[in-house]
Amino acid sequence: MRKIVIRVGTAAVAGALLLAATACGRDEKALAREYEAGRATAPAAGRAAVPSAPAATTPTAEAAPSVAPPAATTAPGEPPPALPPIEESFGPTGAGTGTGSDPAAQSRLDAALLTAGEMPAGAYDGSRGEPESRERAQQPSCQPVIDLLRPGQAAGAPIASAQASVTRGDPNPTGFTVVELFAFTDTGARDLFAQGRQALRGCPSITSIDEDGATETDTYAEIPHAALGDESLAVGMNPGAGGALGMIVVRVGPTIVVVSNADLAAATPGLPADDLVARQIAKLKTAGG
Repeated sequence: MRKIVIRVGTAAVAGALLLAATACGRDEKALAREYEAGRATAPAAGRAAVPSAPAATTPTAEAAPSVAPPAATTAPGEPPPALPPIEESFGPTGAGTGTGSDPAAQSRLDAALLTAGEMPAGAYDGSRGEPESRERAQQPSCQPVIDLLRPGQAAGAPIASAQASVTRGDPNPTGFTVVELFAFTDTGARDLFAQGRQALRGCPSITSIDEDGATETDTYAEIPHAALGDESLAVGMNPGAGGALGMIVVRVGPTIVVVSNADLAAATPGLPADDLVARQIAKLKTAGG
C-alpha cells in the first residue's frame, strides 16, 4: 500500500523508519528529481544541514517551510553524493489541493478542505502535490479494497481531489493524521464504495505490488463504528513493515472522504477522532461537495 517514508536525519538517530500504509509517501524518483534540481541553488558547501522532523505547532501554525537540499561538494569526475535523509508528511505526495479535471468540483473541495486551525495540533501540510503511484493487488478480487482506501488511483479516476495532513512528534515524527477528499461523477463514488466494502470481507491480508515492482503484505480488518454520511466504513490496517493505520471512509453524495490516523510505533490501529471526521463532513456539505 501507500508508503509512509520518514528518514530521521539527526546525529542521535541513524537509519530510517519505514511504514507501509494506505495513505503513501512521495515517490522516491520524484524526490530525486527535486534534489537534483535544487543543487544549483543549494547553500554553500559546509553549510548543508540535515533536515530534522517538522516541529510540532499549534493548529493555526503555517505549513512548515521546505528545507533546501545540500550543495554539491564532489570534485569533477566523482560520483554525486547520496540523497540526504528526507522527512516526509504522510500522504500521496505531501499533497493538498488536487489537480482535478473539473474546475467547479475542484473549487468545492478546496473550499471544503479543513484548514490548519481545524486540524489537530501538529505540523500542517496543505500544499499542492502530484498524482499518487498505482499499486496492484496480487489477488485481483482484492483490488477494490486498495482502490477504496486510495481513491486517487481508482480505475474510474476522481474529477477533483484535495488533502491536508498534520505530523505529530518533535523532533522525530511519531504519527500522522490525514484528511483526503475525492469527487467523482455519476455513480463513481457509490460503486467504488460498494465494491471495496464487499471485497474487504474476503481480503484480511493483501499482498500488493507498486510501480517499481516492490511488494508488501498488509492485513486489514473492519472496525465497528457509528454510521456517517450516506455510508461509511472504518478499517484498521497493519502494514507488513510495522506500525498501525486506522481509517474512516465516508461517502457524501459523489464525494469520498478518507480520514486516516497513522501511528509508527503502535501494534493496534487507532481510528481518527470522530469530531474531526464530523467536522470535515459538515464542511463538505456546506461547500456543496
